[in-house]
Order: sequence, then structure tokens, then C-alpha cells
Amino acid sequence: MRVQGGPAEGAFLPASTPHVATIRASMSGPALLPSDLAPGLLIGDEVSIGEGALIGGHVVIHSGVRIGAAARIGDHAQIRDGAVIGAGSTVGSYVCVDPGVVIGDRVSVQTRCYVTGGARIEDDVFVGPGVLMTNDNSMNRHDDGFEFEGPLLRRACRVGGGSTLCPGVEIGEEAFVAAGAVVTADVAPRTVVMGVPARAVREVPEADLLQNWR
Repeated sequence: MRVQGGPAEGAFLPASTPHVATIRASMSGPALLPSDLAPGLLIGDEVSIGEGALIGGHVVIHSGVRIGAAARIGDHAQIRDGAVIGAGSTVGSYVCVDPGVVIGDRVSVQTRCYVTGGARIEDDVFVGPGVLMTNDNSMNRHDDGFEFEGPLLRRACRVGGGSTLCPGVEIGEEAFVAAGAVVTADVAPRTVVMGVPARAVREVPEADLLQNWR
């Protein structure tokens, strides 16, 4: 289903994802309008919603957003301009997804997460409740040309509830970030990290890899 003439759907994650995703500051475009697709839903222009997608109550979907088939968007979520939500992914209640964010297929972003501008989340990633992603090491001490650096979450990594991901960090494929960790540096593939700041403690065991749970 396309809403207000949205673009054709295609592959949501590019074949080659940069090591550090960047985004320039952007503001909302056209006005939001009420929709009868869900109670209290507000929706912008050029939005595309895939077949079988479920949209919760009081969601705000800004212009240019693409939501894949069978995706689920929880109550009171906000999806900002140009963001992409892949097929079969879940964006939980009260989640904020910033402009230009790309979320792959079969991703689970749990309740009350903040997915900052410039973040990229590959397929089959789990993001626990209340995870906070950041993209500005200067904390607003920058000029207009500053490029924000969001985290990059590689395929099938898992980030525990209440964790903080600092600007530009990469969470490697099948890595595991323990709940409440503050990640200030890249996490290697298949590595378990925990603590403040997060430090490697062991390798993810073979039995925990995604291929054994499909």
C-alpha cells in the first residue's frame, strides 16, 4: 500500500554500507495529515507502507518514509522524514526514529528506543528497550557543515536494554552488548561486551549464533 503517492519499494539496505554512517541536519517537510489507517495516526507526503504492515495508534509518520511488508509500528512511535523500516521489522511503542535512518529486515527495536540520525541497522538485529543512540560528540558545539555520525549495527548483533551507543561506533556482526553498557568504541564481531565503558569479556558461543535459531 502506498500513501499519497509514495515511491516504489526496493532493497532497503544498500549493498555496501559505509563504516560510519553520516547525516546532515534536516527538518520536517510537508504538513502531517490525519489518516484512517489507525486511530490518531498522522502521516506526511510520499509515504510507502508495505502489504500486511501494522500501524499502532497515535503514530506519527513523516514525509518520505518507507515501511516494508509485514512490519509492525507500535503505539506512539515517531518515524521521521525519509527513514526506512525493512520488511518484517518491529518498531516498538514510543520509539523515535530520526530522519534518514535505515533499518533492515526482521529487526526488533523495542519500546522507548531512540534511533539517532545517521544510524544504520542491518538485518536481524535486536535492540532492547530503552536503548539510546547518539550522533554528536561535540554536543552542539559545531558549525553548519558538521556531519553527524550515527552508530552502525551489523547483521544479527544484539544490544541489551538501557545501553547507550556513542557517535560513530560499529557493533559487529553477531556481537552482544550487555544491558546498561555504554559503548564508546567499536565492538568486534561475535564479541560480548559489558560495563561502563563497555569492555570485551568473551566470545559469543556457537550455540547462540542466529543460524542455530532459525
